[in-house]
Amino acid sequence: MSNLPRDLWEEVLSRVPLTSLRKVRSTCKKWNTLSKDSFFAKKHLGQVAEEANELMVVMMDYSVYLMGFNLNPDAESCIKRQGKLIFPGSDQIEVGQVSHCDGLLLCVSRDRNTLVVWNPYCGKPLWIESERSVGYLYTLGYDKSKNSHKILRFRGSVDFTIYDLNSDSVSERVLDIAPDRMEYNDNSSVTLNGNAYWHATKVEDSDNLDQNFLVCFDFTRETFGPRLPLPFEHVFVDVDTVSLSVVRGREKLAVLFQPCDTYKVEIWVTSKIEPDALTWESKVFLEVSLKQTIHPQFQFFIGGASFFIDEEKKVAMVIDKEFDRAVQPTRHQAYIIGVDGSLKRVDLGESADKHNIPLACSYLPSFIQPS
Repeated sequence: MSNLPRDLWEEVLSRVPLTSLRKVRSTCKKWNTLSKDSFFAKKHLGQVAEEANELMVVMMDYSVYLMGFNLNPDAESCIKRQGKLIFPGSDQIEVGQVSHCDGLLLCVSRDRNTLVVWNPYCGKPLWIESERSVGYLYTLGYDKSKNSHKILRFRGSVDFTIYDLNSDSVSERVLDIAPDRMEYNDNSSVTLNGNAYWHATKVEDSDNLDQNFLVCFDFTRETFGPRLPLPFEHVFVDVDTVSLSVVRGREKLAVLFQPCDTYKVEIWVTSKIEPDALTWESKVFLEVSLKQTIHPQFQFFIGGASFFIDEEKKVAMVIDKEFDRAVQPTRHQAYIIGVDGSLKRVDLGESADKHNIPLACSYLPSFIQPS
């Protein structure tokens, strides 16, 4: 086979599944070299995108899976599991949080004691030991001025730490910032254009209602921006469902809102977004009632159910568990919702932990390494 022309080698390797490419590289030195070539990379990534339509990373039962999905309500099989992501070597962790930026995944161990930054498409994981402490939040971003990736760690409105990443080492430093005291919804965090966004709540000292908004951390300036408005009135903080998502390929943010008193689902999309400014489309993207289609008292995960939208197909997908929480949910589910109110439920398999809610983020393969 060593005498085969290069274009045939590329064609063969471009059809190797994403989760198997690392094994192929270790088989042959020539394959390893070719697989890292930029021209081959574009061909392989194009093949992956064409076959999977879209890719997402899903954390279920403290493991991470790569899945392909197609947000076409008429598709017979709209979600296909590509494989479980296994860290190279013998070290494995139970993952309690996962986020994505530029093809890199930040996996935080269940005990919050270990961080792993990894491009599952290529390269070795970057392991970071962090002091164990309940309540810390972590997010991955990108500094445009230094062309480098960073991790922000913080707890409430204190103890802000930056991890500067490169391919073989990590430096740690404390930030001297003091934002307003607020509570952050960890499961609602997303990264867009290198910056992290959260749904946050500021508790006032007076008898006024809690203030709810979005907030952004700018990884280039290493500071939080001003409060950013939500497109709806959010009153019942602890019982309403609010979640964020990135509109893939559009550099837009989407927010899902499901108030506890009506169980109506709304999804809004931004028309402009910057770290210090945000505007929403004047018309809601999706507004449907699920009372009759699922359950009279159906509500997605209050802590921030993961979701994705396709603006062209006018459809959304929400990742959650069985709707009947009264019988202790045992199966992971995906709900495909059309703007016309149509609904399709896709079973993602049995859950080993009834308390563990599946979390997902859109994933775009790349050859980027922590830098």
